[in-house]
Amino acid sequence: MNILTQLLVVAILMGPRPVAADSPIVGTWRGKVHSLPAVVLTLKDDGGKSSGTILFYFQRRNTENDPWEVDTKHSIPLPLLDPKFDGTTLSFQVSHREAHPPRTLNDPPVSFRLRLTGKGEAELQNLSEDEDEGLKMARDRR
Repeated sequence: MNILTQLLVVAILMGPRPVAADSPIVGTWRGKVHSLPAVVLTLKDDGGKSSGTILFYFQRRNTENDPWEVDTKHSIPLPLLDPKFDGTTLSFQVSHREAHPPRTLNDPPVSFRLRLTGKGEAELQNLSEDEDEGLKMARDRR
């Protein structure tokens, strides 16, 4: 085997791989803001192919003194685009077209990263926002 073939084999073995059903990333992940649902990320393995959806909940309040409320009418699950899991981090994109139409209809996809931080714990980060510190996520028990 020549050196180029050896490097190709190593690159394939070390590169991102589909999510396996017994993976620590498969399942439903939830994040909260203001003690209310903010994100639900559902990840699965479809015969060796990674897939999933993400649901962002819109939160609002009428005045600064009012409690936060979740607006479920404007919350729809979006498919993950090109999900890749490297063993500790899942990277993916989400279409932003339907976020705030009509002004977002021509927006490019938004990049995210879900990094495992412990058993059943992770941090979701929007890579499009420079100051995004990440949202703590917890996986539902299986």
